[in-house]
Formats: sequence, structure tokens, C-alpha cells
Amino acid sequence: MLRLRIRIETIDGSRSIEDVGIANSGFIGLEPEILMPVDIVKKLNLHLLGEPETYMKITGDGREVSFLRYRESVNVYVLTEDRIEGPVKSSVLITSGGRYILLNDKLLSKLNILLIDFGEGDMVLQR
Repeated sequence: MLRLRIRIETIDGSRSIEDVGIANSGFIGLEPEILMPVDIVKKLNLHLLGEPETYMKITGDGREVSFLRYRESVNVYVLTEDRIEGPVKSSVLITSGGRYILLNDKLLSKLNILLIDFGEGDMVLQR
């Protein structure tokens, strides 16, 4: 598991938080997506952007799961010791049962994250 220091900012720039996000190799998508707990969604006041849409997603094991989604509602940054990568515009998927922030494959790619060792959590930022 790779933990990344991230900043999540509303698309209008009015609110932001810094937290730890997890690079999840099994979280795939067609566009950049970030899965976050409802308490973080509330801190960002995403409800001010409008009502979330219902979004069906196929999980890695083939199950179909329903999420609430704010499409292209945040900018995501990775914060490292020597630089900041981003912003990358991302859709937010809301989870009521989770406590982790997960970054999908497309978001990690756009943030120039290259995972070297999944077991040890090693990575590099591409230039």
C-alpha cells in the first residue's frame, strides 16, 4: 500500500484539505476518480456544487456497486518533499462505510505517479 500526502481542492478553489491518500492498484476507471468518506465530502462542502449523481461502478471482482458522485468537482495535488504535482481535475465518489481516501489508476497516472513495488509501497514521480 502506498500512502501519499495529497491536497484536495474544490473546483472553484473555495475549500481545500490536506490528508493522506492511498494509491490503489485495483481501483480502475475511465477518468480520474477519488473515493472519499462522507465526512471529508462534508468538510469540502461539495453539496454547494449541487446534487450528486448516482453512479454505477464495476469493482475489481466483477460486482456492480452504486456510488454518489460529484463529477469533475475537485482538483487533486500530490505533495512531496521537493515538489507538488497537480492539479488534476477529478470526480469524487462518496463512501459511507470507508475511512480511507483512495486514488484510482487514471488519477495516479495524471499525477505522474509510477508504482515500482506494490508490496513495499515504493514509487517515483515521473518528470
